[in-house]
Amino acid sequence: MGSPFGIRKKLKAALKGRSSTPRREEASAPPPEPFTITVVENDGSEQSTRGNAPAGLILSTFALDEPLRSGCRDSSCGTCRVEVLEGAELLSPQGDEERRTLAAKGHDGALRLACRIRILGGGTIRVRAVERVVPE
Repeated sequence: MGSPFGIRKKLKAALKGRSSTPRREEASAPPPEPFTITVVENDGSEQSTRGNAPAGLILSTFALDEPLRSGCRDSSCGTCRVEVLEGAELLSPQGDEERRTLAAKGHDGALRLACRIRILGGGTIRVRAVERVVPE
């Protein structure tokens, strides 16, 4: 049985989309996806890290092992250069700032800066560390 004059319908229509609380599907972020990052050093040795992280995580933030350490974390020094061997489709495209830094340092455009690469999805990512920064 409906309300007189369709008030319930009119009220529902008037309030539709005006809720101050987000809808359930909008409030929850996508679940973290499992991924593996393998860093291959120039001598052929490998270090792998596994984890679950939300999309958008910066590669050098997650893979804080010695091969990917850098001095700046803002793409100005270029020491976190990597060559992507596998999983390029899981990574953000190269941005203008990253391209400028690589060009200014005289490096190949095929290289990437780990401090600028965002992980977009789960899966396997393999990179070769171009310059190993040894901690003091």
